[in-house]
Amino acid sequence: MESQIAALRHELDTIHTYDYVEGTVPAPLAPGESIAIVLETTLVDIGRPLELEAFFPPKGDYYDYFSFESADSVQKALDDLSSFLETEGPYDGLIAFSLGGALTATYLIREARRHPEKPLPFKCAIFLSGGAPLDPVALERGQVRLLDDAAAGNQALRGLPTVHIWGSNDELWGDRSETLYALCDPHERTKVLHEDGHAVPGARAKEALLRSVRAIRRTVGRVAIAG
Repeated sequence: MESQIAALRHELDTIHTYDYVEGTVPAPLAPGESIAIVLETTLVDIGRPLELEAFFPPKGDYYDYFSFESADSVQKALDDLSSFLETEGPYDGLIAFSLGGALTATYLIREARRHPEKPLPFKCAIFLSGGAPLDPVALERGQVRLLDDAAAGNQALRGLPTVHIWGSNDELWGDRSETLYALCDPHERTKVLHEDGHAVPGARAKEALLRSVRAIRRTVGRVAIAG
């Protein structure tokens, strides 16, 4: 993830610092996942990248956050993320790519439902080709399925400023990024579409990169003004 958001980080202000959250479930090199978490603004970066062959050897050791085949695996990933935030936080925001977006969105929705009286653990969220969240209630029953609140018109992450960046040619998770966008507050969300696939805009896609940076800066700036 650090390699893939290098161009974004270069264009953003240098006052931001980043921590990175890694997966623990062994997996082949495959469509990515990633989470970064932001400090000062502090950001947490959560995930493992896609288009991975450009950055990593195919025979290396790689890890996912969880397995879609196991509700226990998802619950453990959520609990591990919660422990990480309690130990290393607080953070101002997060950057999450692909499966990292699904994990963090699921976590935020779970927290909002469990503790509606408490503020969410982040002031803003930036989703890069973000995956759709899983249903926290179904997970408690041992089932792994996507949350369908978007179809019902229920913004599950109401009040959270978000930026959603994904490719119009993302045949892998484009529909899931759209679902995640629909679940977020229509008054607080910003969408940036680029022409690539399941990837983060980089230096070779300068126009998309700069549009992404402007959207992130506006959102982070709003959060900073609001305190």
